[in-house]
Amino acid sequence: MRKIYFIFAISVMICTPLFLFAQSKTNLLESQFNNKVTELYTKYKSDGFITYKGGNVNMTKNTEFPIFVELKAGNWYQFVIVGDPDAKKIEMKLGLEGVGHIITDKFKPENTNEYWTQFSFVCPRSGRYLLTVFQKGSKKEMLGHVAVLQKPSKTNEGFITYKQ
Repeated sequence: MRKIYFIFAISVMICTPLFLFAQSKTNLLESQFNNKVTELYTKYKSDGFITYKGGNVNMTKNTEFPIFVELKAGNWYQFVIVGDPDAKKIEMKLGLEGVGHIITDKFKPENTNEYWTQFSFVCPRSGRYLLTVFQKGSKKEMLGHVAVLQKPSKTNEGFITYKQ
């Protein structure tokens, strides 16, 4: 009986640090991810952009996540994609039916130490655009955040924004 208690105690002593390390790494990655999202929003808000659409997305590795976005011709948009810091590859595409992919960005965070991408886009034609985000990694569930910010247009009547 003592032998069983001894083996149990040794198992707990070995497994506890491994569990705590895994938890602290997860918390660190989530904190790093949230800090980057906040940093990018702060930067673009200070540049005069407002949030058009945005939020965290529940992503699964090796699966494209599609998002439809209604954009208006002549408006200036800023797209921000923040992926999982542990991702091996992140890919983003923006396209329009009948035109195809307009913008594609593929990168490997392990090579660049950056797990986010951002780009400006002046919409050439109003329509429903398809934005897809893809992440490859070792985890099944991947962190992800997509933001579409818009620069308000100034007219004689004041500022105009097109919120959906």
